[in-house]
Amino acid sequence: MRAFAAITSMSIKLLLGLRRLIIFGIAALAPAAVFLLLSQTLASEAALNRLLAMVGALYFPLLVPIVTLIIASSALGDERRDATLSFLVLRPIPRSVIASSKFLGAIVVAGGLNALGAVALTVVYGIETGSWSLVVPLLVGGIAASVVYASLFIPLGFFTDRAVLIGLAFVFIFENAVVSALSGLSTLSPWRIGWSAFAGLVPADVEAEIADIGTANLSSLGAALLSTVFIAAVSIAATTLVLRRRDLT
Repeated sequence: MRAFAAITSMSIKLLLGLRRLIIFGIAALAPAAVFLLLSQTLASEAALNRLLAMVGALYFPLLVPIVTLIIASSALGDERRDATLSFLVLRPIPRSVIASSKFLGAIVVAGGLNALGAVALTVVYGIETGSWSLVVPLLVGGIAASVVYASLFIPLGFFTDRAVLIGLAFVFIFENAVVSALSGLSTLSPWRIGWSAFAGLVPADVEAEIADIGTANLSSLGAALLSTVFIAAVSIAATTLVLRRRDLT
């Protein structure tokens, strides 16, 4: 347990430097700032439609994946490239502890930044309309999507120096182009899993508005959360196996 806490703490410090905190902090707050500027004269229903449009077109498809892929791909990748990971695996620490602590560190950083964006956006909406019912749904959805993306990009960052480039291609070409055209593949899209968790927690009146957006073939809240947990478990198990069998020295 002490090793787990120590590695997690060190991972958070390595992943969240001052420069990243400033850049990603500004990026996380940008949707809230844009919404504030665009919703000053809108009625409550129009403000809700504008918020949902931003959540479905900016927060989930762009902010969450980009922040998470950059953070997560560095969790093991930077240490492997700097040759510091080999020193860690030489110590008598179970590989499962290393994999799970690196995963948690990436989730704390990426999920925290994405949570900041979710809270800022829904708080601005609450101030404008007096409705605070979307704070928890967007927070849960954003964290769920962050976990799924981290599950994909942590191992990818370990194997290749081009993880960010591959991740961007996955987000923009597969998720935001191919899946948008072929809605039957929506269950393979991490941000749509987060969107499902968000949609499953909103009040009934908001749920009706979400249905009009047209994001098809979304799973239920339970299925979205189950998928998130399953993907994370598989990722940690696979990373553990790789750390055991791959020569890092």
